[in-house]
Amino acid sequence: MSVTFTTETSPLLQQMLGSGPGLPPALPNHPTQSATTINGGAAALFGIPFCAAGIAIAAVGLNYIHARKHAPDWMILMFGAMFFSAGFFFVFHGVRGMIRKSNWLREAAQFPGQPWLFDFHWRKEGATFSAFNAMFSRLMGALIWNTFLIPFFWIGLTQRGAWMFAVFAGLFSLLGLLFWVRWVQMLGDLLRYGNSFLAYDDFPYFLGGKLCARLRAPRHLAAIDTLTLTLRCVQERYVITGTGNQRSSQVVCYELYKDAATLHRDRLANFIGGDIPIEFQLPAGKQPTVLADAPPTYWEIEARGQAKGADYEAYFLVPIYQRA
Repeated sequence: MSVTFTTETSPLLQQMLGSGPGLPPALPNHPTQSATTINGGAAALFGIPFCAAGIAIAAVGLNYIHARKHAPDWMILMFGAMFFSAGFFFVFHGVRGMIRKSNWLREAAQFPGQPWLFDFHWRKEGATFSAFNAMFSRLMGALIWNTFLIPFFWIGLTQRGAWMFAVFAGLFSLLGLLFWVRWVQMLGDLLRYGNSFLAYDDFPYFLGGKLCARLRAPRHLAAIDTLTLTLRCVQERYVITGTGNQRSSQVVCYELYKDAATLHRDRLANFIGGDIPIEFQLPAGKQPTVLADAPPTYWEIEARGQAKGADYEAYFLVPIYQRA
């Protein structure tokens, strides 16, 4: 399973996106397959000026470019690294997207009517959820958020009359506590349950048929009181909010279909040391998986266990397509 990204959605934005005429329900704080709302060549072009600015700022901090400095060299180098890192991310993301699109077009012509062979790099035996990757991505998000606030703290605490910068940074650092709380939860999930694997009984699955799979029982399964298995069709959309300088875009996940089954402690006791069988009837006439799209549509199985202490949480992509 590919690395996914999670966005923290504010309660106000949840209300704005959660419902509306003709809109399916939104899934706040759901892991996304889209890294950003800009893709392909547009993302690469968008990132180039940031890379150039980062290099120029770092050159000033290293005294390769002589300019009047209003901050210490370490602060200038930090700004340069932030600009370059942001630009490099968009350039790398855009170039990789263009390569993937080229490969998709070539393989689509080679395997017409069989999108499961080129839409995504599926493993026919199943999908792995890496609790370590989820924890690490959350840790990096928390660190980046706090690093971004350091210059504002420095300005507010060292420059005369600039105390509002410190207040601004303090308020946003409190908001950043959400990242750390979520990271602690993910770390507990990793240490207690480890990674998870969903074994496919068939490859691919077709709409109107049946999905049968097996969840490799996580460590400490006996500690889970209830395990809810949810089959879900997710469509990501790029939602723009605000106007003018306040305009921003965000990846939002919408739930097109949902079916769920819950296993309680007495039933889970039968699967300790073995696989947990999963079976869902797939609806006909729903949207198939199209992971090559930007934004994508895909099917997943979410496993969520409630336990004392650290809860269990895992997401698995499942190859569900329209029969050719």
